[in-house]
Amino acid sequence: MQQHDKTFPIESKLLPLGRFLMVCFKLSRLVAVWPLVCTALVALPAVAGDETNYEETTIEEEPAEGQVRLYRTRSERREAGLHRQLTPWLRFSGLAELETIGEDYAVEDSVEGFKESETVANIQLGLVAEPLDWLQGELIVEYDSQPNEVFLEEATISADVGDWELSYGKQYLPFGQYFSNFITGPILELGETQETAATLTWDYEDRIEFSASVYEGVARRIDKSDNGLDWAFALNGVVHERLAVGISYLSDLGDAGGRLLEDAGNRFVKKVPGLSAYAIWIGESMETTFEVVGAKRSFEELEGDRNQPLAWNVELALFVHPKAELDFRLEGSRQIEGFPHIQWGVATTIVLHPRATMTLELLQGEFKRGLATDDDDNPFRNVTTIGAQIAIAF
Repeated sequence: MQQHDKTFPIESKLLPLGRFLMVCFKLSRLVAVWPLVCTALVALPAVAGDETNYEETTIEEEPAEGQVRLYRTRSERREAGLHRQLTPWLRFSGLAELETIGEDYAVEDSVEGFKESETVANIQLGLVAEPLDWLQGELIVEYDSQPNEVFLEEATISADVGDWELSYGKQYLPFGQYFSNFITGPILELGETQETAATLTWDYEDRIEFSASVYEGVARRIDKSDNGLDWAFALNGVVHERLAVGISYLSDLGDAGGRLLEDAGNRFVKKVPGLSAYAIWIGESMETTFEVVGAKRSFEELEGDRNQPLAWNVELALFVHPKAELDFRLEGSRQIEGFPHIQWGVATTIVLHPRATMTLELLQGEFKRGLATDDDDNPFRNVTTIGAQIAIAF
């Protein structure tokens, strides 16, 4: 049966904003942006005649009250380092992680299963330059022992005017939050999208936040080499002192980090948008998160049993001690190749030092027959995952 597109109601309302962001994005691509940006950020304090004492100071010494693990989301991970003032306008932070993950797969039809294990070291270094009250540049570099590479994680320049912020550079788009207190990220992280983008954000009294981005995605139409610009938006709000909710939209889920169209050469006949929503409730001694990410309609390029992916995740964190928490996860997926259909698990995080934690986890996942197989096309039945991680902020 042929599916007909339905207009997403908010799209038409966002067209003027989208056109403005697209103009900013296109103009920024006409110049060699980053050499000019780096030179300007370094030179501005000198031009301004800044004579402030440059002694090293520390902005933040302790994690937030009630928080045990150093981070729950990608944005919190970026801020997890101990922010040190190298100069009055330049801050430095770092995060080092050592983790080991072991997976034990059981295979259907009495075929012998197999085990996999991996130990990975990761170091994240961040620099934040604020040469002017309204201007900020951020650079995040990471080293990953697998595959033994140093890479640029994020690089942005942003300007603040009142409640508005405009940023440009390599960044994660405002699509989904991806809450988790586990070492192994939830299945729905397949929606996490990183691109070079222009993003406009409006924040109202830290209670309502609206973000909109334009970017040039990886996926392309089959009949075109240039797909033009795509976009994303998110609306987050605090509806109660203990409850926050949010929704987000991505114009092309084929651009997401899960690379759903990789086997099709990242080519599509018709774009498939992505939708996401979350809710987080924070109590005095517990925290609950729920999140869902999915495709708005089917991908014509994918097989019928995996052409409209969806994933959800529920986690409960119990703060059983000022230096320890106990976490539970229940997550599921639909039509996502290679991932469990349902998965549950438990984890615990212990504070070894105000800026060092150890996390242990155990996960058990069950597969839907046909969506996950070994190299000989034998279907997986289930998988048991055991992991350990030490994280140090500096």
